[in-house]
Amino acid sequence: MASNLILRKFMTHFIKILFAIFISSVLLACSSTNQVVKNDGGNSRYAAEFKDALTAMQAGDIESAKTALIAITEKAPNYSGPWTNLGIISAGQRQYDQAENYFYQALKCQERNTVAMNWLGYLSSVKKDFSAASNWYSRAIAIDPKYAEAHLNLAMLYEANLNRPKAALDHYRIYQTQTGGKNTLVSAWIRNLEENMNYVATNSEVVR
Repeated sequence: MASNLILRKFMTHFIKILFAIFISSVLLACSSTNQVVKNDGGNSRYAAEFKDALTAMQAGDIESAKTALIAITEKAPNYSGPWTNLGIISAGQRQYDQAENYFYQALKCQERNTVAMNWLGYLSSVKKDFSAASNWYSRAIAIDPKYAEAHLNLAMLYEANLNRPKAALDHYRIYQTQTGGKNTLVSAWIRNLEENMNYVATNSEVVR
């Protein structure tokens, strides 16, 4: 039992670290998806400029991208996509308050912007406001049940911070289903959770 608890503590700490790594690794992936601007009505007049800004982000030219995005917001303040990507850039630079402001502005422009919600969930977790983080991820999933990254983030939050292993397991499984089960690390987390839950269930029965 003691060794199992030690393993559990290690896995929880490990997942917390990987949670931050995962968010950082998807910075450019999130910024380049159509989902950022898909439902905000868009602004075809500045579509080319927006595309150029995303290209700069993907190339790692963050300052140029940021300058271009700010210029678009000045000309088209109701365009949700640039605000979202400015938030992603700020989060990547650990300017969390600024990032939060950008994401809220994005939501003012498009209240169904699930990418902004997903990032606000992450920013809430950085502040250790895990209840708010859960709400943001859940809101994103309610709008787009196929938003795999939100399922994964919510699963990790449940696992590492909210002590809800069954809920975590459910969302890990959804993530794996939606992504074709290619993430071997998530597969390992699922097995670990299943083993721990089976262990607890079996030993609870013995105690009774």
